[in-house]
Amino acid sequence: MPQPPTPPSPLPESIGPYRVRELLGKAGQSTVYRAEDPKGRPIALKLFPRRLTEDAGAAERFHHEVAAVTPVTRHAHLVHVLGTGQEGDRLYVAMEMIEGTSLDRALKARRLTLPEAFAVMRGICRGLIHGHQSGYVHRNLTPRNVLVSPDFSVVKISDLGSSSFESIAARSLTATLSTGEIRLGALYYLAPETMDSKAPVDARSDLYSAGAIFHEMLTGRTPGPKFGLPSQLNPGVPSEVDLVALRCLGRRPEERYASAQDLLAALERLEETLNLRVLTEIREASSLLRGAGTEAGGKKTLLYVGIAVAVLVVLAVVFFVVR
Repeated sequence: MPQPPTPPSPLPESIGPYRVRELLGKAGQSTVYRAEDPKGRPIALKLFPRRLTEDAGAAERFHHEVAAVTPVTRHAHLVHVLGTGQEGDRLYVAMEMIEGTSLDRALKARRLTLPEAFAVMRGICRGLIHGHQSGYVHRNLTPRNVLVSPDFSVVKISDLGSSSFESIAARSLTATLSTGEIRLGALYYLAPETMDSKAPVDARSDLYSAGAIFHEMLTGRTPGPKFGLPSQLNPGVPSEVDLVALRCLGRRPEERYASAQDLLAALERLEETLNLRVLTEIREASSLLRGAGTEAGGKKTLLYVGIAVAVLVVLAVVFFVVR
C-alpha cells in the first residue's frame, strides 16, 4: 500500500528573539521563514541543519563566519545579514526581508526584456564587485539567490558566505554537494572548475554563474551543458550581446572577464552602443518621415509623421534608453 504523505512540520512560534510568521521555503536542508524582530520589523530567518552542531567547535566557527560576513553585506546589492544565533541544536541567520521575488520565480513567469536583463546584470556585478573586494567568492550564484523587486529596480544577491556556513570545516564543493545543498539543476550555473575539489576557485567562477544567468534572462531557457548564441535563440537580442554573454561562459577561467568590474564595464559599453544605434536610427527615420511629409504636404500628413516619430521615440525608451 502507498504510504501517506508526510505531514508538514508545525510552524515554530519563535526562533531566538524572532517571532515566526510563515514558511518561505526550503534551501537544500535549510529552512527559510518570514519573521519579525522584537520591534515588529520583517526579517528572513534561515534555519540551518543540525549537522552544523555535530562537533564542539562548529557553532563557534559558524558564528565567527557570520560575524565576518555581516559588515560585508551592508551594500545596496547584497542581502544584509543582521545576526546569528542558536535555537536548540540548530543554528540560524537573520537577514533583511526583501519585498519582491527570487529571479528564478520571475523567469518562470516570463522572459525578461533586454533593459530588465541589463538592470539585473548591473546589480549582480556591483554586488559581486563588493563581495570579491572583501575576499568573498559566492560559489553558488543562481537565479534562486538573486532577489529582485517587481520593477527590477532592486537587485540583491543573497547567501554571500553561505558556502562557509554550510560546510564550516571544509569549503570544497564536494563537501557541499554531499549535503544536498546544491540542487541538480543548479549545477548548470556553476563554473566547470567548481566540480573539481582540487581546482582553484576565484572570482571568475562567479562570473561564469553570472553569464549563465544572463543567458537565461535573454533566451528564456534554463542553461544546459551547451549554450547557444542568445541572438539565435531570441531574435530580439542584438548580436553584440552574444560576445559578452559567451565570454562569461568560457570553460576555463582565463577565457572569461578578469573581474566583475571588467564585466560591468563591458555591459555599460554595450548598452551605450545599443542606445546610440537606436537614437541614430530614430534620427534617420525622423528625417525620412519629415522629408516625405514635406513632399506630400498637408497638415494630415504632417500629423502622421509626428505620430510615427513619437512611436519610434517611445520604442527606443522602452527597449534601450530606460535604465
